[in-house]
Amino acid sequence: MTSKKDLLYEKCAESEPGHIFYQEDLARLEVAKDVEELVTLCQQLVDSHLFELLESGQNSYDRTLCWRLRTREDANKLRGMEANERVVYSHISSTGDQGMWTRTIKAKTNFHQTVINKALKSLEGKRLVKSITSVKNPGRKIYMLAHLTPAEDVSGGSWHTDGELDVEFIETIAAVVVQFVEGMSWVEQPRPAVSKDAIARKKEAAAARRHDPTADPPKYKPPTGQHGRVLVPHPPGYRNYPTATTILDFISKSGVIEGVVIREMDLRMLLDNLVFDGRLERIGAMGYRSTRRAPEDEEPWGNGLTQAPCGRCPVFNLCEEGGPVSASNCVYFEEWLTM
Repeated sequence: MTSKKDLLYEKCAESEPGHIFYQEDLARLEVAKDVEELVTLCQQLVDSHLFELLESGQNSYDRTLCWRLRTREDANKLRGMEANERVVYSHISSTGDQGMWTRTIKAKTNFHQTVINKALKSLEGKRLVKSITSVKNPGRKIYMLAHLTPAEDVSGGSWHTDGELDVEFIETIAAVVVQFVEGMSWVEQPRPAVSKDAIARKKEAAAARRHDPTADPPKYKPPTGQHGRVLVPHPPGYRNYPTATTILDFISKSGVIEGVVIREMDLRMLLDNLVFDGRLERIGAMGYRSTRRAPEDEEPWGNGLTQAPCGRCPVFNLCEEGGPVSASNCVYFEEWLTM
């Protein structure tokens, strides 16, 4: 049969984790027949580390006893500790993801520093607590429970390691993000419907340039896709540009961040920096797309359309050798060549 102590614990376990129970709350569960028995059951649960004894109130005259539930797993851990370890562990546990400074542990426990160091070393060896470096106070050693993720104001967030900004990690993630966004920002240009004669003339002209030793190589060669066609932007109104959510989902599945938790708000900070650096640009309300820049190992010629008159020519589609308009008889083009 279930004992009254276990019955009281099970009824308390139905509440939300971290709930604080006062004597009136426990009495309403109708497990104990009177207040005296209830106090005895609570003490038994405290002795077995299933209840954590707390005090509410700011002043000594209005303090009230209350209790908080521990899981059976945590209770088993505490029972396997020495007395000093248990006290240190309990104080560290009470701080949650904020952790506790070693000097604060000393003030709370009133233990000698040697006793504290021995307890912390033992708890770390059992993988019950871990030490981290605070971003706000790099000289302080903070301890927290091993399974917890430090709060962002303590660890500095996903982009910090051991209290320092991890530049190499940021650059790795940035390269993955830009490559992914770039792959979703461009589409191969459809094959134009041109006559066989026009294609033949273009091939002949290209072959002549290749065999001309005096011909200069092209200043700009646009990127091409897997089928060899030029990559162009998606048409106006395209709605499938990647968002921060889809980018984060891709990164998580790519395996480049194993053991690291990146939140969407952290990723948005990185995306903002990539936008400021000109590597990405916002599109629409939530989307991102890559930008196209001149190769770094070439002179800043742009993409040709930014300087040549052809980019704003109203009869650009009619311009070809042998046609009504061509580069050989274009007065604007000839003027630009002499600049």
